[in-house]
Amino acid sequence: MMRSLVITALFTASISLNGFAQAKMDASKPAPASPAKATPTPAAAPAKAAVEAKQEAKDIKKEAKETAKDIKKDAKAEAKEVKAEAKTAAKEVKSDAKAAVASMDDASVTKAVKEKLASLPSLKDKNIDVMVSGGTATLKGKVDKPGLKGVATNAAKKIPGVKKVDNQIEVEKKK
Repeated sequence: MMRSLVITALFTASISLNGFAQAKMDASKPAPASPAKATPTPAAAPAKAAVEAKQEAKDIKKEAKETAKDIKKDAKAEAKEVKAEAKTAAKEVKSDAKAAVASMDDASVTKAVKEKLASLPSLKDKNIDVMVSGGTATLKGKVDKPGLKGVATNAAKKIPGVKKVDNQIEVEKKK
């Protein structure tokens, strides 16, 4: 929209300059003499029109410059806003991606701990639940020997991604 205003202003300036040139040409031509009545045309009228046209052209040019300046200013402000919004969106995407990776890592670490515990002969028949969150592996369930609780803790610690083990396994007392 602003571009059309600038084009309109320049077009108007061009028309005014053409009028100025025409007025200048008219001022340089002698007035045609009529045989019946020769009235001298005052030279001041075309010169005055030329000065007015020149001033109007200057005004239009000044207005066009101001409009262009305003357009540039508005474009810079809008670009700044878009850049800020893009930066915020990028931060949100990065945060979401980190959360997804962390959640995926927790799931894969949980799976690895479960597989490790199931591969140990002393724990393979035991019902031990595993949940990993933020690198902390929580172990729950029941075993019949106190040493098996330690075996589960040590096995879980060896899995990459496990930073800490919260062993909540209970040792069942023999009856």
